[in-house]
Amino acid sequence: MDPTLTREALERLISEQSATLTRLEELLGREHGLLAARDIESLAAAGRDRQACVGALLRLEEERASLCRMLGHGADADGMRTLLARCDPDGRLANRWTGCTELTRRCRKLNDRNGALATAQLRHVTGRLEALTGGAQRGKDTYSPQGAARATPTGRLLAAQA
Repeated sequence: MDPTLTREALERLISEQSATLTRLEELLGREHGLLAARDIESLAAAGRDRQACVGALLRLEEERASLCRMLGHGADADGMRTLLARCDPDGRLANRWTGCTELTRRCRKLNDRNGALATAQLRHVTGRLEALTGGAQRGKDTYSPQGAARATPTGRLLAAQA
């Protein structure tokens, strides 16, 4: 393939990836605020938007990997570096590609932060529910030592008279 055409294809892919990652970064920041505010309805919509961005990124990644393979390079980071070196002598695309890599790292950190907050909130709610229903005891000792199922009490004995 002509290096000019390859460069144009890579430039388009990198531009789309950069724009999509920027959008994802914004969505993840907004999602964190919604998690902190416990705005469930808005969080559901934000989750759909986030998934659409992730889907677009997966499509772009597959297109990039396919281009690398079609031109005889590996679909990994080394293959991309080799391809960029071949069709990007001034290094501008390589710099933009590095920017996408950094943006991806930032998105991962934001996503991890959101996941940690969601997990903490879920544990908090689960703990409250277990305190109300005695659910923490419900899951224990479901089977007897012989492996037979046995009924577990649904409540706790608070007092007994003889």
